[in-house]
Amino acid sequence: MKPLPLTIVVFSCLLIHGTTGASCSDPPCPPRFNSIFSFGSSYSDTGNFVVQSAGLPFIPFNHSPYGDTFFRRPTGRPSDGRLAIDFIAEALALPLLPPFLAREQDFSRGANFAIVGGTALDVDFFLRHNAASVPPFRSSLRVQIGWFRSLLRQTLGGTNATSAARREHLATSLFVVGEFGGSDYRFLLSGGKTLEEAKSFVPEVVHAICRGVEKLVEEGARYVVVSGTPPAGCLPMALTRYAAAAVAANASTAYDRRTGCLRRLNGLAQYHNWLLREAVRRMRGKYPATKLVYADFYKPVALLVRRPAKFGFTQQPLEACCGGGGRYNYNPQLACGLPSAATCSVPSSYVNWDGIHFTEAAYKFVAGGWLNGVYAYPSILSLQPQ
Repeated sequence: MKPLPLTIVVFSCLLIHGTTGASCSDPPCPPRFNSIFSFGSSYSDTGNFVVQSAGLPFIPFNHSPYGDTFFRRPTGRPSDGRLAIDFIAEALALPLLPPFLAREQDFSRGANFAIVGGTALDVDFFLRHNAASVPPFRSSLRVQIGWFRSLLRQTLGGTNATSAARREHLATSLFVVGEFGGSDYRFLLSGGKTLEEAKSFVPEVVHAICRGVEKLVEEGARYVVVSGTPPAGCLPMALTRYAAAAVAANASTAYDRRTGCLRRLNGLAQYHNWLLREAVRRMRGKYPATKLVYADFYKPVALLVRRPAKFGFTQQPLEACCGGGGRYNYNPQLACGLPSAATCSVPSSYVNWDGIHFTEAAYKFVAGGWLNGVYAYPSILSLQPQ
């Protein structure tokens, strides 16, 4: 029999058993969680937006080169291949999560409710405070939790399922909440809010995320990963869109000298992450029976931007692999997925995929840090359902 390939699944098994040389038997470790439930935005969407937008004339994520690196076809994921949530599922020996809106799927091992444009705040909030820029669909965290409850009624709410059985199932499932916040702030800024005005809404955004986490805990979740947001000022989309404003303000102070990222946008993300991390810490005291993991999305991406070559990313980290040209290879009129957009030959050498989202290689780096604890506390692989 051929030896097992050195995959992330095997690597995770070694981490579970420590570094003393012990390893899993053949076949690899059985899943410790019976399922995964994922909530979030485009950084975790495995196809929900494509389903929800079926009536639109053109959906970039439904066209090559999206998905080409791993799946060899578009799957609705806004990347060239797998996302962080996919690497987490693989490491836990579970199937890749099907998008909930696809319906005709096997949800016995979990489901993905994350969707492009997913926000922490509801559409009604934007209608009241930011009518010039409103999410196109009702797909906030509250709505996604509604989808989750609907799925529970379908799969665990029949006459043969007791309340105790349902809670037991959820108690041995992994919940991943986030990324949330990035879309909220983009809608606010697109609607004419200043950075300072957007910053004033951070406590409300974080409160909405925590309220969602608490609802899941009340449903029976006992293992919850809460993700922060990446450095928005390092995204080619933001660098392209706000270049003129940055130069007009003061280019010497607008950009980080070490990375070339927009400092104030990154400051907004850092403030969000600090409040969220502190809120997760407080929730640990409120729910001692629940394992709450804060997963840092900012630090691993910032590290790749600062020192890309050290981790095998040989191309300019602020430049998109797939796009329509320009300094950062981002042009909304020539977006990735359009026939006129150009795609790099080696996506794994890039950090950014299409100006907003990351490459499979970057997501693998982020997920690895969450799994082994470099960028998550406690590490995902340290969680042991009882």
